[in-house]
Amino acid sequence: MLSPLLATAGFPDARVGPGPEMTAEDAISLRPFGSPGLYVTGLQDAPPEVLRAVGEVAASHFGWRELQRDRDRLRDVYDRTFQFQGTLLPDGTLVDANETLLAFAGTRRANVLGRPLWNAPWWEQTAQNVESLHSAFRQAASGVFFRQNLVMIGENSALARVDFSLTPIVGDGGVVEMIALEGRDITDHLRILGEVEVAHAFLGAILENVQDGIVACDAAGQLTVFNGTAREWHGQEPDETQSGAWSQRYRLYESDGVTLLPSERIPLFRALRGEVLKNQEMMILSDQGLPHSVLASGGPLHSASGEPLGAVVAMHDVTERKLTEKRLRHDALHDRLTGLPNRTVLYSLLEKCIARFQRRPDQSYAVLFLDLDNFKNVNDAFGHVMGDRLLLEVAARLNHSVRRTDTVARLGGDEFAVLLDSPCDANQVMRVITRINQEMGAPFNLLGQEVYVTTSIGAALGDEHYRHVEEPLRDADTAMYRAKHAGKNSAQLFDRDMHAAVLKRLNTERELREAIGRGELVLHYQPVVCLTDGSCCGFEALVRWQHPVRGLLAPSEFIGLAEETGLIAPLGMWVLREGARQLRAWHQHGQLAHLSLAVNISGQQLRETARTDQRLIDFDFPPGLELEVTESTLIDAPEAVENLHALSRLGVPLSLDDFGTGFASLAAVQRHPISTLKLDRSFIAPLPSGTRQRAIVASVLTLALHLNLRVIAEGLETPEQVQAVTEMGCRYGQGFLFSRPVTADEAAKYALTHPPVTPRTIPLAL
Repeated sequence: MLSPLLATAGFPDARVGPGPEMTAEDAISLRPFGSPGLYVTGLQDAPPEVLRAVGEVAASHFGWRELQRDRDRLRDVYDRTFQFQGTLLPDGTLVDANETLLAFAGTRRANVLGRPLWNAPWWEQTAQNVESLHSAFRQAASGVFFRQNLVMIGENSALARVDFSLTPIVGDGGVVEMIALEGRDITDHLRILGEVEVAHAFLGAILENVQDGIVACDAAGQLTVFNGTAREWHGQEPDETQSGAWSQRYRLYESDGVTLLPSERIPLFRALRGEVLKNQEMMILSDQGLPHSVLASGGPLHSASGEPLGAVVAMHDVTERKLTEKRLRHDALHDRLTGLPNRTVLYSLLEKCIARFQRRPDQSYAVLFLDLDNFKNVNDAFGHVMGDRLLLEVAARLNHSVRRTDTVARLGGDEFAVLLDSPCDANQVMRVITRINQEMGAPFNLLGQEVYVTTSIGAALGDEHYRHVEEPLRDADTAMYRAKHAGKNSAQLFDRDMHAAVLKRLNTERELREAIGRGELVLHYQPVVCLTDGSCCGFEALVRWQHPVRGLLAPSEFIGLAEETGLIAPLGMWVLREGARQLRAWHQHGQLAHLSLAVNISGQQLRETARTDQRLIDFDFPPGLELEVTESTLIDAPEAVENLHALSRLGVPLSLDDFGTGFASLAAVQRHPISTLKLDRSFIAPLPSGTRQRAIVASVLTLALHLNLRVIAEGLETPEQVQAVTEMGCRYGQGFLFSRPVTADEAAKYALTHPPVTPRTIPLAL
């Protein structure tokens, strides 16, 4: 194709071709004319435009332009690759370097080509570095691949860690013809790896030291994480490896600690199935440790692209919280001292018994109410600590006295209750009471001393009328108080009459509170007579209750109730004020100016120190007003005795009522400011024939005379009794023989008709 073209152009001898055959001295290179590697002869005298045209045609004919374009593309790839690329001759001379390497070093190709590898500008020129590079080159030149992380100097003298390698290229004869240099800046990669390593160590430390148990598995269900807390709960040593399924190696239970956890309920398996768990409760048991109650939360793990990676579960130990909740539930339902069920438990069980009895009357039950007799004395003698120990022993004995189906509960203080479950009748109740009394009959050992404690027991059998738990407990309590009043250390079975009596008592208490304010109380007066002349020298004030329905009530109908309910203090103060008013009114009558008046006061009144309107020490006593106290007052609280002496210092006369029926003696009377003894009617009634009683009365009168005490004989009903006490030296008396208690007007008439033989002034004491 070229020869005809050249001949037409006037150059028939010209030839074009590549390679060695065109090495004649007259060969002209067509490279400048666009045909590298091609030469032409016979055109030495041709103008440039002819050579250019020949070059273009020749390049097209031989496909040289395509080769050039391929070469340029490969070079571009070589220069743009992210790795450092270079070529060495077998003597270590750099003959090529790509743009990536040149850009890293901040230099040009002309500055590095033809220089030995170890003299390249990207190496720190220290003896150690130069020696290392020589060693690396020698290894590659010997045909052995070399790879190592080296430090290189980049642009602006920045140091970088580079993954560096030398690859020998061996020719057909087995001789290394050249060496390929490759490198990659791994500074950021190593930094990231370091950060990842630190993060991994940090995460590992957290996992190993966190108080929660952490378990994780891969997508196949194999355990990959089992932290220190989890190992501790499962009874593992720290160096034991984990493999296999969680459920196959360890004992996992439901929250009850009894039911084995099925595979589909195991938290890690649920999370692996894609479930998100929150606070699933379960229990972990190990052979070496205690069971652990845990709350498990977790879910599946996915990659950024959504690919499943496995699952993770965190377990929070709630063992202590569960134990605390259990203790709180126990404490809420049991007495803290004795451990017995408390009132709440008793009410719940009793409620079920009542409901069951309504459905099945043959399923009877009974309630016992127990109170320790004189338990306060134990506390006073030995202290509350010993009192608590006694209660513990009582609880144990009560539990030992009943059946397993029965329930012993402590209601508070020294009060206990027993619920006797079906079958239960009156005979069964008495058998249980007998066993309780036998158990309680043995002495208790307190501080080495034997102490006997008895119980008062009330019992109420199940009844169709009972609808609420308060009703059988109320009736058992009522029966218990009946037993206590009957002499303690006894038992009573409730009957309906007891309930009626209680209701009557409650009504009486309510009415008595209202009676004090409504003016229903009145005073009657019984004369005190001088036995030598029959004159009236004074009166004893006796309270009566003018009930709007029941009529006039004697003190025996309400005084005891007033003592028990605390009404005796306001009632007694009313009597004292009314008696003082009446005495002042009598003293305004000239013929009654000699009269005195005795008013009974209670121990509660003597102990009152808080309310000024109730304190006796602040009362305005008129002349002739005398206070009567009972013998029990002399051994009552210290403040009562102190108030007695304070009243005596104010000049208030004090009489000892019902002398001989209590615990006082004449020696005790001598230690207290008593001026008058009132000899109880029980000593007077047998007279005059009672020899023993005569001797007692005579002895009292003789000793009272020596102690300068005046004696009044109570309960005189016959002239013979008056003669008997008069002969023994008693000068004063009172009784039905002279007059029953009468109203104030009738009392004044009696005093006027029985005046003193010789006019007298108001005595200091009767």
